[in-house]
Amino acid sequence: MSNNSSKEMKLFKKLTALPYLLVLLALLMPLANVSCSAKDDSKPIAQMTFYQIASGVDLDESISEPALGQMHRMIKENPKVQDHFKAQMPNFPKMEAVPHLYGIIAAVVLAAVFSWIVPLASTVMGLLSMISLWSLLMKLSHIGGTLGIPLLKVEGGVGLYCASFLILIGTAMNIATLVRPMVVARRERKKAKKG
Repeated sequence: MSNNSSKEMKLFKKLTALPYLLVLLALLMPLANVSCSAKDDSKPIAQMTFYQIASGVDLDESISEPALGQMHRMIKENPKVQDHFKAQMPNFPKMEAVPHLYGIIAAVVLAAVFSWIVPLASTVMGLLSMISLWSLLMKLSHIGGTLGIPLLKVEGGVGLYCASFLILIGTAMNIATLVRPMVVARRERKKAKKG
């Protein structure tokens, strides 16, 4: 491998950390959108970022009107509804903090660090963090479904899609870093056989 090509590869390897670090910013955008599925064009009644979910969400502050008013009216008219909500969320209307979600952040940071040292480990950490983010969305959808509010729908937000896209870019860059030396070595062997 030429000296110039080697420098380019080192720079590329350093840049591989960038998509993983940008994931930390992407998670500032809404990870999940909660909407009423009665209308196809309905606006989200609540949007939550990853960091809000990890530190705990107050539904009274997160849910917009008129959905918030309807929720309070349901509770006022039928106090048993609140007991049902509390079975899913003990501190209703507050979702408890989920500090172990910060492990996903740690995995993303490790993916960035490993991209400089061990690209394969970086790929694994990145993909595991992406799977964990989608699992979190599935868990939120499950909680939304068990609340017993008809037509409530929890979907992925722009932050989830952006973070997933950035992780896939980092994965592709890691794979390129792993494959390139093999391709170069194969070319050199072919040149040596011809020469």
